[in-house]
Amino acid sequence: MSSNFEQEFPGGASRKLQLVRAGSSQFGIFAEQISAVVEWQEPAPLPHAPSSVLGVVSIQGRMLTVLDLAKLGSGETGLDDTPRKFLRYLIALRGDEQLALAIEALGEVVKLTPNESITGSITKDEIVTTPVLGVLQREGAEIRILNPEALFPAAIQGRQRRQRRF
Repeated sequence: MSSNFEQEFPGGASRKLQLVRAGSSQFGIFAEQISAVVEWQEPAPLPHAPSSVLGVVSIQGRMLTVLDLAKLGSGETGLDDTPRKFLRYLIALRGDEQLALAIEALGEVVKLTPNESITGSITKDEIVTTPVLGVLQREGAEIRILNPEALFPAAIQGRQRRQRRF
């Protein structure tokens, strides 16, 4: 299954994709979904959080929950600790969830054209449950395109979320 992302490419325009490396995988994040990229800072841990949630940090005056992209991308959300010595950057994402991603390496920004197809693309029903929109094959590399709307649900996988009561 593939998609041409017609709604994302109005009028045949191209989009910019920030490439990043986390663990053994390469990921792509659409540039308009990124608020800031900063050097690594150690997050304050959150009690009883799954291992894919590293804690919270302040970036540009916003408190953000830091997710370990390597664990999310590989589906490894167990209780083991990832060696943090390899983490080099935090990517603050735009959106209601107030998230940042911990990554090892920052790659180039590439233009994704409407002619490039993303295989394994998800359906509208899966949009909030799948952290990867699809896979882009480019220059012999497999790039997993991230779905920011599904990152937090994937990180907490079945854990109940505290909600404010009024």
